[in-house]
Amino acid sequence: MTSTAATLGQRLLDEVKEESLDELLRNLRKEFSTDDAFFGIKDFDELLHVALGAHQPFAGTQNQHVHQSAAFGSSSKRKLPVIEISSPSSGGGKSQLLYYFIAMSVLPSTFNGHKLDGRGGVAILLDADGRFDVRRLHDIIAGIVRHALSDADVSSNTAIDKAINALIHTTLQYVHIFRPQTSSSLLSTLNALDTYLLNHSQTTRSRPLQGIFLDSASAFYWTDRLRDEISRTQEIGLPATEIQRRRKGRTSFYMSVLYSNIAGELRRLQSLFGCAIVYTTWGITPRSSSSVEGYGHIWSGPPTFKPHLPSPWNSTFPDLRLVVQRDHVREYPATSTFSDWERDAAIRQDVVKRGKFSAWVDTSNLATTWVRGGGEDVLGALRKLPDNGGFPFWVREDGVFMDDLMGDIS
Repeated sequence: MTSTAATLGQRLLDEVKEESLDELLRNLRKEFSTDDAFFGIKDFDELLHVALGAHQPFAGTQNQHVHQSAAFGSSSKRKLPVIEISSPSSGGGKSQLLYYFIAMSVLPSTFNGHKLDGRGGVAILLDADGRFDVRRLHDIIAGIVRHALSDADVSSNTAIDKAINALIHTTLQYVHIFRPQTSSSLLSTLNALDTYLLNHSQTTRSRPLQGIFLDSASAFYWTDRLRDEISRTQEIGLPATEIQRRRKGRTSFYMSVLYSNIAGELRRLQSLFGCAIVYTTWGITPRSSSSVEGYGHIWSGPPTFKPHLPSPWNSTFPDLRLVVQRDHVREYPATSTFSDWERDAAIRQDVVKRGKFSAWVDTSNLATTWVRGGGEDVLGALRKLPDNGGFPFWVREDGVFMDDLMGDIS
């Protein structure tokens, strides 16, 4: 009897499969991951796939914390995007598009059996501009849900409205907002972010981190530039060894060092949590053309801008640069009359109400950065996409939408 029990026990032990926590988390991620889309936005995810297919990632910290990354289940085969959104002016739509990405990051994949394509994750917003509007994010989330229900012919009623409000209330709990007042405080926030996410809040432990969103990376640019110029002025006449000592000891302000550290810290967090990084910048210095030398036959897009932030922000840090702007109503010709203005006024007003914006890929840096990593292939792939990788979006009072809900206006 003892021998039989021992044999049975040994057989049961042999059937037990041993695996590390890292392997378990990776397998769980594979089991519950349904696709490789980052934001659940078809056109944009296709564009992102093209950009990530050839771009060489920022080398500053890309190999750091690989073991932590595995522990959180990030797939080594899934490249992690860094996206820059710029615009010619304030009100160009970059923050609205950022809000939309945040909404898709935290919304669930379905609601009452209807497809939302949300990622069901956590979003970190670094509100450097200090202008984040939670009411606007609320409206954008509500717009996404109601649009999905309208596509499914679900009529609005009291029960549906209560369910939507409950969903929004729950969803907003997964958006964590930080408001750094300086670039140095931004860096300090990033340094402590992993500790916050792992130990501080139950909501950050129950979902994966989908994205870190920075609005805007340019917020402290002029202040930091002034500090940097003052520091360089104070170094005039000092021996090179003393300047180098101050730099190494961080006793003098160096804008380039600070911004490089911020980029490196973002990459560290990205590697650790397997998340996207999306940030906005100001369009300060326009280029004469967005066409790349030697590739002008592909397309010439809207205005693009010379990157004004220090390295690596101005070169290898972003995988994809987008330029967004509001579509302009065509000006009247010089020969038009008052009757023409009066006749077309209603039509033009309707066009303005539609709130159409356009997003384009900034290809101006392909010749110097992407070509080494397959820039020609990227350009060729972009040419095969609708509108060469560009896409429209609509900003209205009731939300941000990826399709026109008001119909075509002839």
